Amino acid sequence: MMKRHPSLQPLSREHHRALLYWRELDQQLGSPHSAGLRRAAAALQQYWNPRFASHMADEEHVLLDALPGAMRSRLLDEHGLLRLLLGSLDDRLDSGGPLALDDLASLAATLRAHIRWEERVLFPYLQCHVPPDELRSWGDRLRGRRASDEASCDLR
Repeated sequence: MMKRHPSLQPLSREHHRALLYWRELDQQLGSPHSAGLRRAAAALQQYWNPRFASHMADEEHVLLDALPGAMRSRLLDEHGLLRLLLGSLDDRLDSGGPLALDDLASLAATLRAHIRWEERVLFPYLQCHVPPDELRSWGDRLRGRRASDEASCDLR
């Protein structure tokens, strides 16, 4: 396995943490009548919501131009689907209504498949096809975007 370039490591760390929440949700889907399912869904929501928009925006703003058409389309399509599925989860959790098991199963499967694709296909592709200087500049841009996000959160 290829070592992750330092500029992509923050995105990979967020992927790793999201997969930990995915695993708990996936395990709880096997026992859908337990309160554990709602707790697992809420934990995923609480972890991912503050990071979700900025994580995908970072990928879309920084990585997108370096991708060939099919990869670009897949990234955007899957991000759109994840936004829809997580929005549905937000609505259900916020309303206190019953969780839709099909939606949760779809969210779990989509999140896992998307992260695995990015880690196993997208990031290795970028590391092989993007010059090292450009990868380093991405790291600077990502750190700048993160610092800006954190500063705007401090102002609230």
